Amino acid sequence: MRISLLIIFLILTNCTIANVVPLVIEDNNKNNIKIVEKLIEEPYQVNGKWYYPYDFKTFEEIGLAQLETSLKNGSKTKNGEYYHNDTLSGAHRSLPLPSIIEVTNLNNGKSALVRVNHREAFSSIKVVSLSEAVFRKLGMNQHGDLVKISLIDSNESFVLSKAFTYDEEKKVVEAPVSSVVVIEKEKNELSANNKNINNKNLYNKIFINIASFAFKESAQKIKKDLSNYDVRIYESQNLSGNKEYKVLIGPYSDVESLLIDLNDETFKKYEDLSIYLI
Repeated sequence: MRISLLIIFLILTNCTIANVVPLVIEDNNKNNIKIVEKLIEEPYQVNGKWYYPYDFKTFEEIGLAQLETSLKNGSKTKNGEYYHNDTLSGAHRSLPLPSIIEVTNLNNGKSALVRVNHREAFSSIKVVSLSEAVFRKLGMNQHGDLVKISLIDSNESFVLSKAFTYDEEKKVVEAPVSSVVVIEKEKNELSANNKNINNKNLYNKIFINIASFAFKESAQKIKKDLSNYDVRIYESQNLSGNKEYKVLIGPYSDVESLLIDLNDETFKKYEDLSIYLI
């Protein structure tokens, strides 16, 4: 058994963009991904889709932040803490509870440390739910805004002392456990010394990634089905050197126009949407 980190690279203009699958344990004999390293909670289902909480060593994700609406002041969070909208707190589908994450508003460069203590944001597009206090501190659009989240620390006492393989997990041979999007822009833009660049977008254009295919014909079929949108197909290679064809919609110059399209019923049938930035 060996640990492998699977990274699929896509090059748009001069920027490198990658879909990152979290740490997994690989079965060398069958060359199949079998189980996720160190599950810390039993996998659970929401709307028919499985989610897997892990003991992440590192984690970065880019997507839309939404305002926390399911909890009211005084409500108990998933890990038993009390919610209040004046505290810097958040919810995530698979990070350890509790965790500390850094949330950066990619529209102005402002960042804050946020405590994750609840389960929500069950989407590859809408990746985190945040309290009103976070939205205010980071100057975010109340309808949702584009953020980068980075795991800073987790409460080790919460993590189980050994790994478990649950029955539900055994049924999944190679589950797409995450559609994390990581951006590698110029290092000085996202470095630790430049966390609060006010009024400066940390991206140029936004794309929605609809799906990836091994055959160009399949990508072209999806493109034809989405003829009402500005669709383009990008060719890339995975780590095995095989070609992949990604169907992207865009570019969007701002989050508002992106949100309008995401509310369209057209996108409901696509389960693994993600966001690309250049």
